[in-house]
Amino acid sequence: MIGKPEWFTYRIFGWGLRPRTWQGWAYVAVFIMLFLGIASMPISETAKMSAMWVLMGILIIDAVHLMTVLPKFHDERQNQHHLIIEKNVSLAAVLALVGVALMQTYQNRGLDTGMLPFDWSIAVILGVMVLTKIVSTVYVNKKM
Repeated sequence: MIGKPEWFTYRIFGWGLRPRTWQGWAYVAVFIMLFLGIASMPISETAKMSAMWVLMGILIIDAVHLMTVLPKFHDERQNQHHLIIEKNVSLAAVLALVGVALMQTYQNRGLDTGMLPFDWSIAVILGVMVLTKIVSTVYVNKKM
């Protein structure tokens, strides 16, 4: 792809990547300049939006590629720390979703709607998380 994994590292806050070297910063600057260049071109708004979406697609595909190969360029300790952080974030997300479902169930305790006593999207998100956990566990166990 375009970027090289040694130019980037894990973000400290949030998810994704951050530049680690001057080449990483140049990579980011080039994409910003391309976006600004497209925005200032004297072409129709439709053409500008199309070009922006293509450029955004390239950036997203390259970022996903970089994130998949990044662990190979970090030492074991950095990867272990990153995994612990992601595990803790996942646990916090599950607990927050269950907490919101319980709160909504409590708020709707007197209503007889015949449906879930909480927002259905919470159940969908938790279901997707369980399915992802199952698929990931099966995949990892087959690799071992």
